[in-house]
Amino acid sequence: MVVALGGPAQAPEILAKGRIDVAFTFEEGAVYHVAQELPFEEARALLQDAEARFGERARAELAAFIARLGVPVVAAGLAAATARPLPPLPAILKSHPLAHAAEGELYRAVFAGASAALGAAPARVAADRLPHQIATALGVTTARVSEHLAQMGKASGRPWAADQKQAALAAWLALAGISSSTG
Repeated sequence: MVVALGGPAQAPEILAKGRIDVAFTFEEGAVYHVAQELPFEEARALLQDAEARFGERARAELAAFIARLGVPVVAAGLAAATARPLPPLPAILKSHPLAHAAEGELYRAVFAGASAALGAAPARVAADRLPHQIATALGVTTARVSEHLAQMGKASGRPWAADQKQAALAAWLALAGISSSTG
């Protein structure tokens, strides 16, 4: 999910929100799961190809989203816990839980790379920490953050599920960071 905010950090508004897909079928998207069924060198080639293809799609779609905004993007955020180091590829391919973890990291890296390529390297913050960090950055209560988040969601309409809320919070923290660094 992508959410663009604008306005003052104390009370931003949603400029746009959307969804960017880089894979369109289970087989295309679950690349580590598919790779588990292949000989190692074929698996490695599949994963490298998928990462490059997903990166191109993410950059193109994110660039189109930004172009529709009509304003420059000055900061970005990514709602995701700090990346945990993954074991070497052979170990990942032998473990179903590690395949899931690797796919999650692949998609986060693809979107972080796409954002950075477009001029706004995202700050990566755990979703559960976002309200507290915004409140701290702005000198307000977490209740005020939650209240304003609900107002933004109501004003922007559906969909307004957990993914959109997390993306909005990540964007808000990025906006608050820019505002505090510029005075």
